[in-house]
Amino acid sequence: YMQQSAWNASVTTHSANAAITDSAAAGTALATGNKTNNYMVGMLPDQTPLENIIEFGQSLGKATGIVSTCRIVDATPAAFSTHVASRDYRDVIAQQQVVSNIDVMLSGGDVGDPIYFSPAQRSAMVSNGYSIVYNLTEMNAVTSGKIFGLFAPDYMSYEQYRNPLIEPSISEMTNKSLELLSQDPDGFFLMVEGGQIDLAAHNVNQVNNALETIAFDKAVKIAIDYVGANNNTILIVTADHETKGLMVLSHNLNSTLPASLTTESEKMDLRIARANNVTVDWTASSHTATPVPIYCHGNAFVNLTNDITIDNTEIFGMMKDYYLGIPLNVTEDPITTTTTTTTTTTTTTTTTTDTSTTETTTTSETSTTTETTNSTTPTETGGLTGTPLDPMMLTIAAVGAALIVVVILVLIRKR
Repeated sequence: YMQQSAWNASVTTHSANAAITDSAAAGTALATGNKTNNYMVGMLPDQTPLENIIEFGQSLGKATGIVSTCRIVDATPAAFSTHVASRDYRDVIAQQQVVSNIDVMLSGGDVGDPIYFSPAQRSAMVSNGYSIVYNLTEMNAVTSGKIFGLFAPDYMSYEQYRNPLIEPSISEMTNKSLELLSQDPDGFFLMVEGGQIDLAAHNVNQVNNALETIAFDKAVKIAIDYVGANNNTILIVTADHETKGLMVLSHNLNSTLPASLTTESEKMDLRIARANNVTVDWTASSHTATPVPIYCHGNAFVNLTNDITIDNTEIFGMMKDYYLGIPLNVTEDPITTTTTTTTTTTTTTTTTTDTSTTETTTTSETSTTTETTNSTTPTETGGLTGTPLDPMMLTIAAVGAALIVVVILVLIRKR
């Protein structure tokens, strides 16, 4: 679903101090439009705090939400909600999230014995109008107001091991978030992270990597349907970085098979046989510098130039411009292209304009064999600049994204 977009491009992901980013620096670039050093969250290298897109939305009276299948105090959710010198300061991240006034926060990270969120902090959140929930049933019972959900003591479970009676799926969390946030007549912003895709890649587990990506794509479908029903909303799907350089080496597909003369059972046998022929390889030890894809859905993107390369800092400008009613624009700028082996992460964002606007962002990691060095810098207004992208590189990136991505989905609805 994510690839069925109105506009697509490739996104470079380097941080301020490294060619290969981590999630903290990449998340900060997406959320604030600025480069920072690896491990830093929501601030410049000199520790100057940066306004993020959620804080900007709150200043306009928008409802806001963050969802992650990892932990709420992890780097990506933190980049959209806090300002700390290191992603490892999770207790400080938790303290800031408690007072962030973000309307919807759903993730793992603290069920049972409190690790990051103390009883006093939880009590303060209840006093501030939050419903605190710990399982699917409790989440579904909340029909209005602010919600804070902690569904696992640490990371949420991989999709194939998830207890559906306890832990909500990423689709269920996305659906509930849209239900609650869309009640705000001024619009909303929602960021959804399929973070377990990245964890599976770090663990060199292609099965969970693929299953988590499929689960994330189902959440993207929910966001796409929302955008289709609300033409003042945009959706952006992308990733913060790529992980481990997963390469599909062989699948032995044969497009000349007479499908019309094949029974359904025989077709299934063929699919299984082909799947068994697939071979993959992890070509990197951790994250890579490969550009990641971005897929955008909504009327605001239909006139933009496809297949260009942009920097991840420009996505913040897209979201901000959409909030302000500034038409999104893409121009081509010269860049230097080199051929290397590298990996990248993609992020998806959905934004809505007109009288009501919703934004959803997805982050995913992708691997490719082409690295593009972009010499352009983001414009002050946040408009898109970029250069033509080799269609083959985009195709490779898209394939990688479907397998090894940390995906961020963002929905924005204005009035």
